Amino acid sequence: MSLKIIIPTEPRISAEIPSDYPIPPIGEEFYIRFETFITDPKDWEKVKSILDHEALTVEKVEDNKVYLYQGQKADLQGTIESDEYMPSIVQYWAQHPETKPDQF
Repeated sequence: MSLKIIIPTEPRISAEIPSDYPIPPIGEEFYIRFETFITDPKDWEKVKSILDHEALTVEKVEDNKVYLYQGQKADLQGTIESDEYMPSIVQYWAQHPETKPDQF
């Protein structure tokens, strides 16, 4: 079973990601090398234009779909879970470098 990320473009862009990829808590920024999974050049340009200006944040997770939100939701930032999430994602990137974003 795989996970799908849903990006808030018009129309929405979605991409399959590994089912074991660590998902941050709701309201936290979603870190992944998007260009590894968004293979259509037109779709990638749309997503890149968002990422050049804003973060993509987890809005909700349901039915193996991770819905992302453009920007950050101030009322949800800084949760306890985020302290637990970062070590797990860093460990995942060490094992799967193709998923690690350039800024890390």
